[in-house]
Amino acid sequence: MYFGILITFLIFCFTHRTFFKEKVLLVTIPFVLYYLIGLNAVEQNQTSYEEGSQNVYGVIQTIPTIDGDSMSMRLKSNTGEMIQVQSFIYHQEDQLKMKTLAPGDACMITGDLSKPLPPTNFSQFNYKQYLLNHNIIWILRPEQGGIACIQGRAELLNLFQRFRQKHMMRIVDEVDPSFSGIMNALVFGDRNNLDGDLLKAYQHLGIIHLLAVSGLHVGMLVSILFYVLIRFGLARERAMEIMIVILPVYIIFAGAAPSVIRASIMAMVVLLSMRFRKKLSPIAGISLVYLGYLAINPLTLFHLGFQLSFLISFGLIISAPTIIQKYQHPISQLIVITFLAQLLSFPLILYHTFEFSLLSLPLNLVYIPVITTVVLPLTLLAFLLSFFLPAGINLPLLVLELVYSTFHPLLLEVSDWSLATIVFGRPSVIFVAAFYGVILIGCIKWENGTRNWWVAPVTIFGLLCFWQLSSPYFNPEAKVTVIDVGQGDSILIELPFRRAVYLIDAGGTVSFTNEDWRNKRKPFDVGADIVIPTLTERGIKKLDKLVLTHGHLDHIGGAMALVDAIKVKEVLYGKGPVEGEFERDLLLRFIEKGTQIHFVEDGMSWSKGRPIFQSFPQKDKNMI
Repeated sequence: MYFGILITFLIFCFTHRTFFKEKVLLVTIPFVLYYLIGLNAVEQNQTSYEEGSQNVYGVIQTIPTIDGDSMSMRLKSNTGEMIQVQSFIYHQEDQLKMKTLAPGDACMITGDLSKPLPPTNFSQFNYKQYLLNHNIIWILRPEQGGIACIQGRAELLNLFQRFRQKHMMRIVDEVDPSFSGIMNALVFGDRNNLDGDLLKAYQHLGIIHLLAVSGLHVGMLVSILFYVLIRFGLARERAMEIMIVILPVYIIFAGAAPSVIRASIMAMVVLLSMRFRKKLSPIAGISLVYLGYLAINPLTLFHLGFQLSFLISFGLIISAPTIIQKYQHPISQLIVITFLAQLLSFPLILYHTFEFSLLSLPLNLVYIPVITTVVLPLTLLAFLLSFFLPAGINLPLLVLELVYSTFHPLLLEVSDWSLATIVFGRPSVIFVAAFYGVILIGCIKWENGTRNWWVAPVTIFGLLCFWQLSSPYFNPEAKVTVIDVGQGDSILIELPFRRAVYLIDAGGTVSFTNEDWRNKRKPFDVGADIVIPTLTERGIKKLDKLVLTHGHLDHIGGAMALVDAIKVKEVLYGKGPVEGEFERDLLLRFIEKGTQIHFVEDGMSWSKGRPIFQSFPQKDKNMI
């Protein structure tokens, strides 16, 4: 595919001689060079280990993530390989020991070494490919008591990581839970302590990027630090030099996500050009950062965060002259910049999440200024004051805790609105390319300023969205999908032209313990994590019938997640007494949402989605 693109470009250059001399070498040499760099990175995924029981020696590279009775971290083995460690925690005492582990600790781990499995559902996250993109081939699952670590001589990078870990844990212990997860996200770029439902709400509403350390945070930090250093009497040159030294350290403290690296290195490039009085255009600066980043870590190209960070940055930098020229008022500029960022991210977000939030643009218009002018400065100030003041008298922290304890319940309620999102389904790669083609043409027409420039791009864009939404209704083929839900069953049936959609069972997660220390921030739920993504990947917004074969939890447990996420017209349930508490709660929740409940028995049937048996009245709850 890559060489096909190159050959197409070369043919274009030969047929357009004016482009040949200027462009062919400029594009061809880097293209071939980076292709070879990427090929070399893929081929480096070799291993000296074999599958099975192993004693693995290595050094912890990441802050261990502990969530209930599970722990995960990355270990660099004595052979130089990076290994993903995933451990089940058997006792609460073991959990406390796990919390003492830190980057730089030397460990011997006895356990089972295995390769991650490929996805078993169409919409499932490809964890195997994700690990390969991080040069990880193996998952190590320690046996009980199989982790033995000592605090080794930490390198400088590990010392920074330990500082980060220590203060993230301090925030969790000292700050109100309504804000501790947000504070860790804004200061350290870590979202692991966020409540699962809250994190889902931010993602669902299209504002999750506001919790990622990015150009907004780096710009704020550089501005504050530069002002403070100047006020302390330092010369501008010395202040710039200090910030250039501090920014690489900040990259580590903020989690070293692609957005952090991109924004911090861009800031360093700008500071260097200012310090040595060398003029460097923004597009040249970000291009250098992009090429340098990929030269060091080429597989980052496949990370969604990397793609969105650089794509939006490129688009805004290229469009900046037009925005400044045509829109003078700050509010107008904010609206245009936010809209452009949303537009550039739309096809990629659609490809990965299958849906788009209608509230994303208005929420970003409100939330970005609030984050910039209020939340982020107060959060940084609260963190700095926490070194000297207890949480009870840390005024910025108290204000933020009060604001977020009020704001988050509202956010959770809004995220449940059924009209808040449009489910498109996963577009094909060709459709994604077509979306970006229309966006590119629209931006060119917008910059040229021709009359009614927006009519053609908006029309074509609308037609693409309409086709993506309606194409299943033109498909003459029926589809039957057996969804892998582990224990239990779930079968999705789509009739031709999508005349009806049926789901038989929804799987379920069976839990055998209720110890508080085992509870996870975001417990795995078959319905929410497997069944609903399968439906949204197909663009399914409603079920004509949900057939629940019997009341065992591994067959109906996942159906609870469907209540608020998918419109279900009818539920077919076996006729007889409803005895289980979960069964009653589930059916009553469906009734509250307007779903018709039909108690069925042997011999009943329907045709073309129309029932031919007698159903119980919707409001008749006697049997439930």
